[in-house]
Amino acid sequence: MTDRVLVAYGTKFGATAEIAEVIATTLRTAGLEVDAVPARDVRSVERYRAVVLGSAVYMARWRRDALRLLRKHRRELTSRPVWLFSSGPVGEQADQDAAAAQRWTKPKRVERLAAEIEARDHVVFGGRVSDDAGGFMRRSMARNTPPELRDRRDWAAIEAWGQDVAAAIVQGR
Repeated sequence: MTDRVLVAYGTKFGATAEIAEVIATTLRTAGLEVDAVPARDVRSVERYRAVVLGSAVYMARWRRDALRLLRKHRRELTSRPVWLFSSGPVGEQADQDAAAAQRWTKPKRVERLAAEIEARDHVVFGGRVSDDAGGFMRRSMARNTPPELRDRRDWAAIEAWGQDVAAAIVQGR
């Protein structure tokens, strides 16, 4: 195992990849060596000191490739610190009460695996919906969401969380 950190993500339209890149940049700024890659491209986690894994959430489900990484590598993940993030709430949904948001954006299967591997944290970041990508349902959702509520990603909160993760890795917690 090296001192490298893996930031892997499951994304469909790129919004979660953008979140992962900000986290990776924040970790690099803290002096860590980071690989940021789509979850579908991860063959092994053996060489990583720590793992950050995120996924877009659709209909209360993580992307298949991110869930597969978590499930397939759970044995190796138990021997290193792991942080999870979900992205997805947009529009008024992003302002729901905490319990409702957790049911929607922290799928039960992911929460069970997170507990099994003793993940350090699982946070939820707002997502983004655009009217120029996806099928009819996605375009309809975008049209029915006021423009100012289509991108609910809070970059300051994402960077702050990345700094907390970096500090924990650097301090060996």
